[in-house]
Amino acid sequence: METKTRFEVLKRALASDIKWIRVGFVVLLFAFVGIAFFGVTIPFYDSSARDVKGALVERDSIVKDAIINMPFTGKEAEQIIDQYHISRKTKDSYMMFAFHYTVYNYAFSIFFTIFSVITGILGFLLVKKGWDNTRNYYLRAAFLVSFFFSTLFGLFPRVMNNEENVKNNLSQYHLYNGYQMDLYNLAKDNKGYFERNTKGSLDSLNREIIAVSKSIKDNGTLYFDIKIDQVPTDIKPFEEK
Repeated sequence: METKTRFEVLKRALASDIKWIRVGFVVLLFAFVGIAFFGVTIPFYDSSARDVKGALVERDSIVKDAIINMPFTGKEAEQIIDQYHISRKTKDSYMMFAFHYTVYNYAFSIFFTIFSVITGILGFLLVKKGWDNTRNYYLRAAFLVSFFFSTLFGLFPRVMNNEENVKNNLSQYHLYNGYQMDLYNLAKDNKGYFERNTKGSLDSLNREIIAVSKSIKDNGTLYFDIKIDQVPTDIKPFEEK
């Protein structure tokens, strides 16, 4: 009788240990994916994107030096410098949004592909026996976790509207590049406004400065749209019979 009681206690303890091992297995899978996504993939694409950004910054430095160090003085020259600073700050905001959306878009795509393949392989193994006839807890848990992540990484880019946000912010970035080139041409006095220094030439210069200023003001919308309607609302895990 005592042996039987000890056996039951040992059995319950073993069952409890198995339960925690199973929970630990699922937690370990989630932790592994989290580390792989945020600790490896995001930093990798972040580093690659920074290399591209660095090349753009180098190019911008040429325009910056020409405008900041223009050999002309006066109200018009100050306005050109002020507009350059405003456009640069705004352009940097567009680059920041495009930068982050691009990094996450690549990461989401890679992980969606990986987990879709894993889900397909595990699903094939489960189909052979059927869900109810498969006693291997770890196989079923791995399938559910993989299915969860393939759905999650497939859903996020649509909800976050990644592709459109990247396209719109890059489009605005290039638009502000154009404004800076307009200011660059004025700073280099390519049309001879400063050189002639007459009332008529300065009036023409001021009209161009006002036109650039109006364009900067009219096109300052930042893009970080979220499509909340892409979140599924009709998921029914338990159908009523």
